[in-house]
Amino acid sequence: MPRRLFHTLDGLRGLAAAAVVLCHTPLIFAASWSPVGGYLAVDLFFGLSGFVLADAYSARLDAGMALSSFMWKRVLRLWPLYALGLTISAMATALAIAMYHTPASKLAPFLPALFYIPWFGSGQLLYPLNYPSWSLFYELVVNLVMAATWRKLTNRVLIGIVGLSALGLVATAYFYHSLNAGFFWTQIPGALARVGFSFFLGILLWRVHPRTVSSRLSAWVPMVLLGIGLALHPSFVPRGVQDVIEVFFLMPAIIWMGAATQPTGKSLTIFKALGAASYPLYTVHVPMLALLGAFAVHALHISTASVTPLQCLLILGGLLGFAWLLSELDAAFRVQLDRALASLRQRPAGIAPPIESTP
Repeated sequence: MPRRLFHTLDGLRGLAAAAVVLCHTPLIFAASWSPVGGYLAVDLFFGLSGFVLADAYSARLDAGMALSSFMWKRVLRLWPLYALGLTISAMATALAIAMYHTPASKLAPFLPALFYIPWFGSGQLLYPLNYPSWSLFYELVVNLVMAATWRKLTNRVLIGIVGLSALGLVATAYFYHSLNAGFFWTQIPGALARVGFSFFLGILLWRVHPRTVSSRLSAWVPMVLLGIGLALHPSFVPRGVQDVIEVFFLMPAIIWMGAATQPTGKSLTIFKALGAASYPLYTVHVPMLALLGAFAVHALHISTASVTPLQCLLILGGLLGFAWLLSELDAAFRVQLDRALASLRQRPAGIAPPIESTP
């Protein structure tokens, strides 16, 4: 039986990635509108990851899939676009070093980051060159935990992990007054609570989710609810309280509804395109925004403060199109990379590849 495709979840992932971009855009273009809870998109990402990975790998993990094989597939899936975003940022930093006397030490985190190693030098950011990568680091950590302990992850164990992580989320919201934490070394407990709660809850949701598509619920319902949840903040509700409520109740409900619905017609095209663009958009948007800001100032002689909210939305649209193109290139690149690496693994030891003559 072919594995079911969750196109509504793909659309949700794309909308969440766009919200993250809007959260970071004001760091370059001050007039940009930003959804006040856009950082909660990361909690949705973790939940979706737990759900989708359980659906994709449960049968293979049940059958004894090797941990190394699982992690190899995960790294191969994530690394090319992760490395691209990191390289774009490093190139921009190198240009700033050459032209504006930026300290050369700014490039020091690049090499370890290529191997997912966080930065232990000065400053507290895990990934100074592309700070959203902190969530990819914790994603790989929790993927490793899932695969290594899969046969012990009973529903009771999952409920225990989710419950303990929930206490961590409450503590994080209390100390930081929100759940916008995880990208600094000092926020490790908050990061573990966020990924632990949402990822393992995503696995639980997969185990109990409806196996049939609802004909009474539109795929746009969870999309609208996600947009409202990320954008609105009633003044009478403390930010930390709203964050906890949304992560505890709204995000799981959105994933549940997303799994129970399926877009059709033109909506299906939109959802699939958003899903394809989501990961490339997340990995490259920060360095691309920085490059666009530098281009506006140094080439067009336009102050980034003068860029209007409408123009920022147009920038988001351009980044979405660029990310969709990158997703197509990434898929083709990973196929070729997988074939090349498989060929290397199959070659007998001690036998060198043939040397081609120069035409």
